[in-house]
Parts: sequence; structure tokens; C-alpha cells
Amino acid sequence: MLLRKQSNFLYQKLTENGLQPTDFNIHETVKSYTLELKGTHFRFHIAQKKTGFDLDIIPHDTVTLDQNWYDWDEIEDCFSEWAHALGEDATTPDLWAEAAKTAQLFAPTSTPTDDKFTRTELAEVQGQLRLLQQSFTTAALPEAARQKLIELTQTAAVKAEGLTKKDWQNWLIGGFISAIASLALNPTQAGEVLKLVKAAFGGLFLH
Repeated sequence: MLLRKQSNFLYQKLTENGLQPTDFNIHETVKSYTLELKGTHFRFHIAQKKTGFDLDIIPHDTVTLDQNWYDWDEIEDCFSEWAHALGEDATTPDLWAEAAKTAQLFAPTSTPTDDKFTRTELAEVQGQLRLLQQSFTTAALPEAARQKLIELTQTAAVKAEGLTKKDWQNWLIGGFISAIASLALNPTQAGEVLKLVKAAFGGLFLH
């Protein structure tokens, strides 16, 4: 349905926005042409009409469609907007996935008990938290993130004095998952935070 120069334009716009054309399925008939991002519902569908082209686009809010038909120049503008939106989405951190990875990292080898820390255990936990706080102080993180993580370790030290081991672990896991998500750290920064936390508590969590 499309001329080669038209399909080449679509190809070039995908690559300009950091997308791999091979990640898309192409469905073409005599009167229609559809690009569909594999594994998603995202698609750009063009249907030929007597007066021009009809469009159907998902996600719907990436382009404003308020016409009954479009000429090819308008198709190019709409596709450019759609490809740009998909490119931005591809580089946006998936906070749900990051939270799941964080929770998996914190998965303990044994279930903590409902008793409170002994004086010896409490000293060990608080010592590890002080070391973790020092690590955050020197880590390559944005200042706001560094301060929030330091405050979290300080609060964790206080919480350890009153909560049971089980409740404290749940509180700490939730606190770090929430912090990593809300701070919107890039993958390198989030990985550094997780590495430091695992170094502090990997062998301690928590018998």
C-alpha cells in the first residue's frame, strides 16, 4: 500500500527516536498498513480512503486525531509525534519493575522471628546502619536522594529499638522500595543503592 519512500520515512523516524524497527510487526494489505510494537498494544494504523488516509493510533493520547481524513504530510507529522512518545516511554524507568527487583533482592533466606532484637543483635544492626549511612554520604547520588537515604537509615536505627525483627525487616524493605521508586533514580544510581544495601545486610537479613 505504501510507497517505498513512505515506508522508509516511518523506518527513519523510529530509529531517530531510539526505537528498533525490528521490534515492530508490519501488517500490510492493499488498503491498509499497520505497525505494531511487539509485546504491546501500541500500534499505528493507516487505512486508505478515497480522499486520503484514515488513522487509528494507540496510545490514543500521543497524537490528537480530530479529522475525518489526512493527507500524507499530516501522516508524517502524526507518526513523528507517535514515534517520539514511544521513544520517551522506552527510556522511562519502570518503577513497578524496579520495586519488584528490589523486593527480590531483599528476600531473606529465612523468615525473621516475632521477637525483638537482643542487645547484641541491636548493636550489630545499628552498626551496619551507620556504615550504610556513611556509604550513602560518599555515593555518586543526587544530593536530595543522598539526604533522603541517610534519613531513612537514621529512622531505621530508631525503629529497630522498638519493633520485632519481622516488623522491622518489613518496614525497612518497604522504606527502601518506596525511596528508590519515589526518587526516580536512573538504573545506575538505583543499582548503586541496592549494592550498598545488600553489602550492609546481605548476610544479616535477618535471623
